[in-house]
Amino acid sequence: MSIIHPNAIKAIAHSVDIPKLSDEAAKTLAPDVEYRLREVVQEALKFAKHCKRTKLTTEDINDALRLRNVEPVFGFGSRDPAKFLRVATHPELMYVQDMELNYHQV
Repeated sequence: MSIIHPNAIKAIAHSVDIPKLSDEAAKTLAPDVEYRLREVVQEALKFAKHCKRTKLTTEDINDALRLRNVEPVFGFGSRDPAKFLRVATHPELMYVQDMELNYHQV
């Protein structure tokens, strides 16, 4: 049993224009996706440990992806860690609070 649900695989497939991925294919891909994800995170942890840091950064993930000849993740380059807040009605659910901007100020 994979921690990645086949519905997540189907959602990702749909986002990259594979709208009719079968349930069986999603079930088969889920463990492989989990394995690849674990590999990347383990490599990223090595980069963080080498830099004597205890926090994993997006640069660590990008370096691990680059090591495997995969394009880096664009749009997430902050050195400051994201601050997660718990939802009051569902304590197991967390979110990142976005700053609200007035569109006249932009």
